[in-house]
Amino acid sequence: MKEANPTNSNNRPMRVISITGGKGGIGKTTISVNLSIAYAKMGKKVLLFDADLGLANVDVMLGLKPAKNLHDYLCGACAFDEICITGPHGLKIIPAASGVQKMAELSSMEAVELIRSFSTLTDAIDVMIVDMASGISSQVIDFTHASQDILVVICNDPASLMDSYAVIKILHQKYGRDRFGIVVNKAKNMQEAFDVFSKFQDVIARFINVSMHYLGHVPHDDYIGMSARERVPVVDKFPFSDSAVSFHQLCHGINHWHQDPTVAGGIHFFFERLVESNLAVKEQLCKA
Repeated sequence: MKEANPTNSNNRPMRVISITGGKGGIGKTTISVNLSIAYAKMGKKVLLFDADLGLANVDVMLGLKPAKNLHDYLCGACAFDEICITGPHGLKIIPAASGVQKMAELSSMEAVELIRSFSTLTDAIDVMIVDMASGISSQVIDFTHASQDILVVICNDPASLMDSYAVIKILHQKYGRDRFGIVVNKAKNMQEAFDVFSKFQDVIARFINVSMHYLGHVPHDDYIGMSARERVPVVDKFPFSDSAVSFHQLCHGINHWHQDPTVAGGIHFFFERLVESNLAVKEQLCKA
């Protein structure tokens, strides 16, 4: 595929970050939404892609009601510009719903067409954040690998740590990914967050040869729940709360986390890797 790679205003490919973690209920969507808003409030041009097939609730958390979603576009029921909605602070949102399954089955030609469509939105985008679904299915793993940077959410819960371990192990074994950013969610304080990260890092180091970078933590406070009930991001509803401040700190942590020079950024390469993953699966099925 030879499509031009959309760039931001600084003539650099936009950074594509997937938010994953394996286990449901650990706050991936809350982090995706608030991180996106925090970036937007810093003056960044942000595109938030809801890739959670099962729940697809980014729009719900923002109090938005999209008339169309990615599935409608892929089925030819609407134009691409009809599915992109604008949220707070100019945040652009692609509500995926059931369209994610069809995206995982894109042919090369379909991917090129989708890249062209995304290009109409992403010429000035600095960061694209992908809110991943839970689990370790091939679809989730392939989507996660398609991103340039992988941010893994963990919390002080054995099931969460086991599932996140599985995500990292599969991405390393299947695609050779060896660089992960870690965020500790629902931490009582900074010390607990770093203790959780350190223990997780020790386990990973014993069995998987990957690099993990501590990006920060999000404290467990009542303001997140209060803002969620009102469908307003905590960074807007309670901007001076500990949790809101932590999202801005997380933005800075990501900015100082150097991009992987071995994995190209930009929407073009996101879809290219997605198509390559799909073709590899088809080849394996043909050989079976």
